Amino acid sequence: MSISERSTIEETHASGTRAGWTTRRVVLAAVLALLLVSLGYVGGARSPWMAHHPSVVSGTAERVPANVPYAYFQPDDGDKFAFRLDDVAWESGDRVGSGNIPPCLREAGESVAVHAGVIEVARPYGSGSYRQVLSVTCLD
Repeated sequence: MSISERSTIEETHASGTRAGWTTRRVVLAAVLALLLVSLGYVGGARSPWMAHHPSVVSGTAERVPANVPYAYFQPDDGDKFAFRLDDVAWESGDRVGSGNIPPCLREAGESVAVHAGVIEVARPYGSGSYRQVLSVTCLD
């Protein structure tokens, strides 16, 4: 190999056109990484292991007997389901709280208007889903 051939090879390596990462390769790798992350997000969002469809739903809530911290929520457009009163965050007027019973649901047997933050949780292995109340806003 002559001296001029060797210097041409060294210049090619130094400029990065033959060896190492070129700008085109870096851009292509970044686009592929972004595509993989996007596909992973979409696949994960549709996974049966994940909660879906968070929404605020209007309806009525009614507390079951006073010694049990449960209530039934009846959405305006759906089926009634139960939730634990001490597991939800709540708002009533200018008061907020969590870990205790919302003021509008302290009396058993009274039906009160509320807005509930609800998610639909899919059960694994294709056995359906259930709705869960995460928050309650008293409308008194």
